[in-house]
Amino acid sequence: IYDATKIDKTIEALTLAVSAQGYAFAQVRPRIERDAIGRTVGITYMIEEGPRVYIDRINVYGNTRTKDYVIRREFRLVEGDAYNRLLVRNAKKRLQRLGFFEKVDISRETGSSPDRVILNVSVVEKNTGELSFGAGYSTSEGVIGDISITERNLLGNGQFLRLSLGGSFERQQIDLSFTEPRFLDMNLAAGFDIFHKEIDRSDESNFKNRKTGAGIRLGFPVAENLRGSFRYTFTRDEIYEITNGASDAIRQQEGISNISSVGYTLTYDTRNHRSKPNRGLYLSVSQDFAGVGGDVNYLRTVGEARAYYPLWNKITLVGRVIGGVISGTGGDKVRLNDH
Repeated sequence: IYDATKIDKTIEALTLAVSAQGYAFAQVRPRIERDAIGRTVGITYMIEEGPRVYIDRINVYGNTRTKDYVIRREFRLVEGDAYNRLLVRNAKKRLQRLGFFEKVDISRETGSSPDRVILNVSVVEKNTGELSFGAGYSTSEGVIGDISITERNLLGNGQFLRLSLGGSFERQQIDLSFTEPRFLDMNLAAGFDIFHKEIDRSDESNFKNRKTGAGIRLGFPVAENLRGSFRYTFTRDEIYEITNGASDAIRQQEGISNISSVGYTLTYDTRNHRSKPNRGLYLSVSQDFAGVGGDVNYLRTVGEARAYYPLWNKITLVGRVIGGVISGTGGDKVRLNDH
């Protein structure tokens, strides 16, 4: 079946293959021959070779806060490499997707010789810090509120840091999250999460719950638009101050439970922007297995799908579906707090 999108990807792949041989200005054009009677289309890809051109120098301008290496590492090219306009275009897309810049421009000029070009990367930075807070009312918790501080480009190093506080008369929680997007200068995203949560369910269920834990994670690219990640999480979960009227299920789980779990996530993401997308798909599936030590055993699977479609101006239609299943392993039943 004729698919113009696949033809564009073929042109991109052919351009990349030819450019890798040093033909920087090679042009790939599809010649279409239609057969109306047979309802078929013949495609011939015409490749016109250009002169060999190499990168003389890469200059970066406008980054008053973001470190120079944070920008340069988004390029798959360095000085001396064959100029590849496709790789330059992809580098521009990656810089835009970082969310650090209002505007990214990459221009070229003649270098020290006719077969050399200079790339000028001009960026306009934007605020990457965010302070958000909210308040509301819940029929189950009463007055609720939250406040969070987020920095997506910590000290200009491209690192992510978030501290959030939230609570109500029945719930208090604190979360700290940190991510290094290029761990050990490789295309690996490493980070950690620390959390503490206290819930008072004395009024409706006659018990209190306290959770404290931490986790580490490592993410990596699998293919274009596809990423994977592994994680380990340890949680100390306590049910205490059980009062009269509590169910037998709650009484059986009184005390401290240690949850030691490993898990993975696969994510397919074609969104045009990570923080403010208006087009594309986001699909993810994850599994967590508790039972690597600790005293709780279960297997949890969660799937999520999101679609973004621009309607007009700044209005975007978003559809979201999420679902999951959890089951006990090793003969254990699923705990009350894990349902």
